[in-house]
Amino acid sequence: MPKISIKLPSGEIIEGKAGERIVDVIPSRTGLVAKVGGKVVDLTSRIKEEWKVIEVLDFNSREGKETYWHTTAHVMAQAVKRLFPNAKLGIGPPIENGFYYDFDLGGYTFTEEDIAKIENEMSKIIKEDIPIERIEMSKEDAYQLFKKRGETYKLELLSEMPEETVTIYRQGEFVDLCRGPHLPST
Repeated sequence: MPKISIKLPSGEIIEGKAGERIVDVIPSRTGLVAKVGGKVVDLTSRIKEEWKVIEVLDFNSREGKETYWHTTAHVMAQAVKRLFPNAKLGIGPPIENGFYYDFDLGGYTFTEEDIAKIENEMSKIIKEDIPIERIEMSKEDAYQLFKKRGETYKLELLSEMPEETVTIYRQGEFVDLCRGPHLPST
């Protein structure tokens, strides 16, 4: 089985084999995300035989920052859902200098005290170091999942997507419709 070159942020080259997860081959906490043939992939992705070179990216890269912020948006959404279970999820992308997440609180507005509670819950979630799992599923299965959870905005997003297969990301009890990529854990 051919070895695949993996370039670390330091410039060092290591090797991996097809079938191994990138995160299991690289030194711990080396990078945030990887790039293969111009496409950004999760570090939990399994190495494919056709991949020639994998570049591991850290926070010094645009893609690393975006992945970090995107995962942080999901951590924030998970914290909000824990504290405000009836909150409806909108979208939560990375932006130029950070991230945001849209929530529908049914007319309620977060207070300063709520923000502090959300920040504390985010810290707890990060300390829990919850694995983040990428799951591909049919659009219909995703529709049923989000319908069961009462996530009407996710149903709307799904209805606008042309793809028949979509990806969701799961971290513990939290699930979101998302293309990714994300960090390996919270």
